[in-house]
Amino acid sequence: MKPEIRQVLPVYPSYIYIQWSVEDKESALGTVQILRSESQAGPFNIIAEVDSTEYSYSDHEPNLLGLTRNYWYIIKANSAYSDTEYVLSEAKTSEYELTGHRAKVARKARRDLKIQLERLNGVELVILKLRTFGPRCTKCFNTLTNDVMYSHCTECYGTTYVGGYHDPVRVFGKLDPVVVQESIGASGINQSAVTGVTIAEYPVVEVNDIVVEAKTNRRFKVVQKMQSESSRVLVHQDLQVSEISRAGIEYEIPVKVISNEVR
Repeated sequence: MKPEIRQVLPVYPSYIYIQWSVEDKESALGTVQILRSESQAGPFNIIAEVDSTEYSYSDHEPNLLGLTRNYWYIIKANSAYSDTEYVLSEAKTSEYELTGHRAKVARKARRDLKIQLERLNGVELVILKLRTFGPRCTKCFNTLTNDVMYSHCTECYGTTYVGGYHDPVRVFGKLDPVVVQESIGASGINQSAVTGVTIAEYPVVEVNDIVVEAKTNRRFKVVQKMQSESSRVLVHQDLQVSEISRAGIEYEIPVKVISNEVR
């Protein structure tokens, strides 16, 4: 097991968002504990414990109004097979100082983007993050070859992990017009329809995650990812996505938006 913190992000004025991933080739991950300190050197105290399928946590305890200190976090990955075995991630804090020019740039950029996407040119999207750790699918995962035995599995949706994707996250984003790209392969000229998506900087989206347009249920797979920064502060995520065929197993993943919540 090898836990890694992907993001520590103050979401003003409410909470600090922590996102992580775990390299877990042996499927040994049990629970995950989040540790916090006001110093990189510690001491660190456990503030929460979640199961192996979670990848993020929102820490509402720090008061971000008038915050004058950084908080440091560690992810503790506990073994599912032993109560005494665990692995700690590297301690990380927010990607920029919480005071001064960078904090002001970050807060204004996030506020402007939020208003732009929610009130002007954005649409409601749902992010389905691909599971890369947690319990393996008992229906189709081959423990000898470490591979999926058939791709159209309704338990893991071809990912080899139970559930296939983490719980859906509702966001607002901007969808660009579809562009048809051509490439030359062994079978001749291939065409693929891709479009750009702009969303806020969290949750961190990776290649092969799925973006769902909530209103139409159109589903896209992330094929490329870019990030835009201002004064070394992450502003938003620019994604290149390819629309998934309606016959794809990804359309079997249940996603239902009710009011402002995702089910």
